[in-house]
Amino acid sequence: MPRFKGLGRAVVVVLGATLVTLATTGGAAKDKVPPDKAFQKAKKDYQLKARSKKPADRIAALKLLADFPNGEAAEVVYVTLLDDKIDEVREAAVKSLTAICDSSEVTESLLKRMTNSTLKGGMDIRSVGALQALAGTADEDAQRLILKFLNEFLGTSSANLHRLYAMIDEQAAQGEAESVLRMLLLFSQARYFEANFGFRRCIVQGIMQVKDQEGIMHLINLLPRLNGLVQFDVISHLVMATGENFGDDAVKWKAWWAKNKGNNQPPEKSEIPPVGNYGNFGDYYGIPICAKRVVFVLDTSLSMRGSKIDAAKTELIRAIKALPKEVNFDVIAFDNNVRVWQPELVPATEPLKQVAVNVVIEQPLKLKTASYDALEAAFSLDPEVIYFLSDGAPFGGKIDDPNEIIRTISGINRVRRVSIHSIGIGTREARAAVFGQFMKGLAEANWGIYKPVN
Repeated sequence: MPRFKGLGRAVVVVLGATLVTLATTGGAAKDKVPPDKAFQKAKKDYQLKARSKKPADRIAALKLLADFPNGEAAEVVYVTLLDDKIDEVREAAVKSLTAICDSSEVTESLLKRMTNSTLKGGMDIRSVGALQALAGTADEDAQRLILKFLNEFLGTSSANLHRLYAMIDEQAAQGEAESVLRMLLLFSQARYFEANFGFRRCIVQGIMQVKDQEGIMHLINLLPRLNGLVQFDVISHLVMATGENFGDDAVKWKAWWAKNKGNNQPPEKSEIPPVGNYGNFGDYYGIPICAKRVVFVLDTSLSMRGSKIDAAKTELIRAIKALPKEVNFDVIAFDNNVRVWQPELVPATEPLKQVAVNVVIEQPLKLKTASYDALEAAFSLDPEVIYFLSDGAPFGGKIDDPNEIIRTISGINRVRRVSIHSIGIGTREARAAVFGQFMKGLAEANWGIYKPVN
């Protein structure tokens, strides 16, 4: 027993010290809220504010979750405000998710929500908002997961490309350059980038829209993966940005840029890339034929009779004969009917070009001008560019209101990204004002060039 005396006194001392400590800190310990309870309180307050009719309150609600970068916080934002009817609220919700997306728990939670939503009803506005928030992350593990999502859904009926492309266009024009470029480069790694012209052009156009010199280097790096019209877009942009012209030689572009980066200002944003003089392209009414998949659409209405149709046929025949063999093409003639020469694009071999020339020569003239029907038929051939020649306002066909045709065609083309070049015969005449506006508007709304011809 005696040998435990000292120990007993030691225990008393320790216990006494502990009691003193508890006595002096007990108030603070009592007031301290456990992290999970703090989050639950913040979540409850958030949900109350998020139901407010005032957009400012809903935006303010997001700040309540700013200190909780966890999956549950991400989910509650996803289901409440990512589909808000007010753009500012929706954008604030995206930014709030962007601020916490470096957390693997947040990334996995959002991707799970996005996947389930896309499987059930397609890539909705919430999924696109979450993708916008995630895709700018620098975390490599998160990027791999996002790329897996893109590879799973892009190109399927579940993907709503209209919403996705709209987000890309908007962010490229207005978003923070570094994160936007990171997002676009990630998208360029998706399998769909190689497979689909519209997606490929959308991504490239997005990089061209970002006013940052880093975009130049990214375009140079992409150059070997591009051909046809998208390659032409990039090279034209590089020529305008640098004043140099190395065509499609990525090695020369890289070497020049390594020496001169910082000496050039990023080019001004432009919806339609300028025409760069490089390569040996053919042309049609002075518009370069730089695409690999081309459709010529020729108006054969009665108003074209005489010198107009003779000149139009002569120019079209010249353009067809000059097509290089790597181009695939087709010819459509239209009046009250639409006559498509081939059911799909054919290679520009000498024998097929000669057959096409004969078809052009033999085209008769008939009543009406079914412009919409002809454009619709041209889209069905999956081209990169459409050359649309006409001498009068639309008359007949499924749609003949000029403004409605532009709205409908450009709506379809948001995803397709086909350039529509319009050649207006006689559009400078005073009585042709409405027709001229239609041809000009059609080209401007669809990445094309408008060419009035007397």
